Amino acid sequence: MAVAAALEALQAGASCPICLDYLRDPVTIECGHNFCRSCIQRSWEETQDRLPCPVCRHQCREWHFRSNAQLGKMSEIAKLLHITRSKRKRQEESRLCERHSQVLTLFCEEDLEVLCPLCAQHPAHQGHHVRPTEEAASHHRKRLSSDIASLKKQVAEMEKVKATQDRKPLELREKMETQRQKIFSEFEHLNQILEREQEAVLSRLADQQKEIQQKINTNLASFSDYISTLKSLQREVAEKSVMSEVKLLADIKSVYKRHEALKTPALYSFQLRREGCSLPPQYSALQKIKQKFTEDVTLDPETAHPNLLVSEDKKSVTFVKKKQRLHPNPKRFTCDLIVLGSEGFASGRHYWEVQVDDKPEWTVGVCKDSLSRKGKRHLAGQDRRWTIRLRDGDYVAEGSAPVTLQLTEKPRRIGIYLDYELGEISFYSLNERSHLHTFTDKFSEILKPYFCIAKDSKPLNICAVSDDE
Repeated sequence: MAVAAALEALQAGASCPICLDYLRDPVTIECGHNFCRSCIQRSWEETQDRLPCPVCRHQCREWHFRSNAQLGKMSEIAKLLHITRSKRKRQEESRLCERHSQVLTLFCEEDLEVLCPLCAQHPAHQGHHVRPTEEAASHHRKRLSSDIASLKKQVAEMEKVKATQDRKPLELREKMETQRQKIFSEFEHLNQILEREQEAVLSRLADQQKEIQQKINTNLASFSDYISTLKSLQREVAEKSVMSEVKLLADIKSVYKRHEALKTPALYSFQLRREGCSLPPQYSALQKIKQKFTEDVTLDPETAHPNLLVSEDKKSVTFVKKKQRLHPNPKRFTCDLIVLGSEGFASGRHYWEVQVDDKPEWTVGVCKDSLSRKGKRHLAGQDRRWTIRLRDGDYVAEGSAPVTLQLTEKPRRIGIYLDYELGEISFYSLNERSHLHTFTDKFSEILKPYFCIAKDSKPLNICAVSDDE
């Protein structure tokens, strides 16, 4: 047993940790580990400017290794001893069947079990592919060799993925810093009343960073564990591949099961939630919104009810008593006097203005593009609309629940501001630059400008946004 152990130790010492074969033209690197010259060269070419030891991960300072002729001779001796010993041990290591005390000379490919001749005659193995252990071992050695290459490739790929994840904390810090600067810039336009809000926003931002950092750390740990598992399985497969036929096949089923059960960790990617001032911007901030986020909104005639006439420039809509003859269109509203804007918004910040003048009834705002075209009288909270409505002299904000607005002056022009990421839709009366109402929600699909009028002859106009006096 001592001799056998010594021979196995000699074979292990004469093997390359990368290709797992006997060393060819062996070289020694800075940390003292030995490899085939071609293997370490390929390994370092794949790592670009880094020179890690594949065994201990020591970072070598320069591309330099020493030839080890003595180790090369030892490798050749170990190879010869292995060939001689394999022939001699082929019969010595033959195991006996525990049930029948006969030599285990057969292997069932369906059940992946070593059998004696009597076991092979059992009904449980009838019709199965049973062949000699020598033939089966040769077949599975080839499979294991293929698995070694596959595992090596997986390790390399996972290390590259992990290297990408290693850069995520820096990416996170850079994006957080960019967003901080953006927040500071916005807060410069507000007065001291907004300072408390600024502190709250930065606190949420810090919590978000902490949360994402924790998820990145967890993800990195899962990749490290996965790579460690792959390496462990790689070593086990390498050990199995040099065992005798019976030893190799005795536990081959569990090896395959563990390999098949491996599950690559999911790659975690983060996206920052936009943080900003949650108070409705007014006065100087409203002017800034006009300058930066004004949209050229137009009406979409294909959505207009047949009793609505959209102007040629698509900026005005008027009720007409005679229903127009139009081609059927699934986008068209057929019950309520509604028309939508042509523009759809799935991100960003957008502002437009609507001239309502002294129309007796109107509804303006934003809705989901999926708003039902056929339903009669959309109720608040259904189909998700966020609008301001004038009806019977009352101004009502219609969202998840209607809110009656107490206004000191009748608005003649309405400003509408959508902040998609922040989840806010704000309405302003441009008469006195006053804030009417802000809806807060979470948006996940395309939103469109919404217009609904009553059966009067006065038009509803999308007006050009101009600087306030």
